Amino acid sequence: MKIHTYGDPKDPVVLLIHPMLLNGEQMVEHFGKKLPGNYYFVAGDQAGHGEDASAFTPRKDAQELKRFLQDRGIGEVELLYAASMGGTTAMPPLSLGELYYKTVYLDGIPLGKSKGMKGLLSIFGYLAARKKAARDPAFLAKTLSPVYGEELGMSMAKQLGRLRAENVVRILRTCQKGCGVPVDPAVCGSLSFEWGEKELNRIEGEPLAKRLYPWSKVLIIPDSHHCERLGKEPEILAQEIRKEMDR
Repeated sequence: MKIHTYGDPKDPVVLLIHPMLLNGEQMVEHFGKKLPGNYYFVAGDQAGHGEDASAFTPRKDAQELKRFLQDRGIGEVELLYAASMGGTTAMPPLSLGELYYKTVYLDGIPLGKSKGMKGLLSIFGYLAARKKAARDPAFLAKTLSPVYGEELGMSMAKQLGRLRAENVVRILRTCQKGCGVPVDPAVCGSLSFEWGEKELNRIEGEPLAKRLYPWSKVLIIPDSHHCERLGKEPEILAQEIRKEMDR
């Protein structure tokens, strides 16, 4: 994992874990810097994204992030924000209790296990889209841009075209297994989940979040797709998360 840092290490730490088809630098520029206040941003490129071309192994990425923080004497994280695929990297450390996360905000993560043929069809669909994106990213961007905006939509299409097929399969199979793990309420001050009303991850994730983490806050965004607010309304999302940080 290539880990990027931005800001003054003396400021409160914000750990950002990107979704599939984005990278650490984009998370800081597109979302992190819109958070009101001064922070020390830590954002890694998960395997297969940005400057890291290795095989996707979220538990290894989680260990690298944890070790990076501990090696610098950081024991408390002001905010952990993870989106979509990033949830598979974010959840394991929450079960270990070795760091304290004041605010945890998990956006569109694959918390529950996918059922039936849905997972297999998703893999075939992504592999077909990857081939198209490698040949003509602008074509795929037309599908992504209405949800995530033109600039981010084009960037995501190009990233999909660059992803190795085996990493696409690894990522999707990992997400399909779900990432819900026991979490000690003592390791985080507040825990929030967000899903769009129209996204598939909500179907398994919403009831599981309420059962496994009854103290958490679950937000369902009406008429919204997967991580749509992160893509199109990062300023609004950042303001709302800042309010959670003040709770």
